[in-house]
Amino acid sequence: MKKGHIRISIILAIVYIVIFYAFTAGIINALIEGQNYNNIDGFIPSRAVQNNYETIIGILTLMFGFIGMVVMHRAYNAIKKNEKYIYLSVGLIIFTLSVTAMYKIAELKMG
Repeated sequence: MKKGHIRISIILAIVYIVIFYAFTAGIINALIEGQNYNNIDGFIPSRAVQNNYETIIGILTLMFGFIGMVVMHRAYNAIKKNEKYIYLSVGLIIFTLSVTAMYKIAELKMG
């Protein structure tokens, strides 16, 4: 296989991760209970109800954190010392932003 082609296993892994994060972000709760609240812009200050907007933000935040972890993992395979530190610091910054966003989302949900 050529280098430029994406293998089917990578595509399946990406689909699996997106589906896993969708379930983690609460897509079932949004589909069952949140359909009456989709006309509300922003976050609903209740932990019992979740609309589609909140689910999409949750999925994107989880994916952003995962990208930060992947960038930090790339530091393991880097040959140059400066490259390792760059990968590690950029990945840590991305992951920290994701965790901070999750705490802010939880703060908005608490009311």
